[in-house]
Amino acid sequence: MDAEMVKFTKALEKLCVDCGGDVKKLLVSCKNSIDSRMGKLKDDMERIPAPNSPEAELDKVQDELNAILKKASSRFAGICTMGVAIRVDKPGGKVSVPASGVSGPLALAQV
Repeated sequence: MDAEMVKFTKALEKLCVDCGGDVKKLLVSCKNSIDSRMGKLKDDMERIPAPNSPEAELDKVQDELNAILKKASSRFAGICTMGVAIRVDKPGGKVSVPASGVSGPLALAQV
């Protein structure tokens, strides 16, 4: 390979490496923003008072939330799916969300 070709390929390599570094930074920022937003969802859910409904009805909330979040995540399910775990102490009691976050490739990405 002549010197001109080496210089050409090195210039292309540098552009690719720089782009890869920028994409990594964007993915880290995106992942952090999503984690922050899921934390806000958790906090907002915990502020909603539980109704004085029968426990059997309150027990259905987790499944309903899973369905809602799956639908809300459907447009980007190939990247991540949102999820929360919710617990209601008793009818009219405190709502707690012990876990919230995303699953899927973005969650598993080592960026």
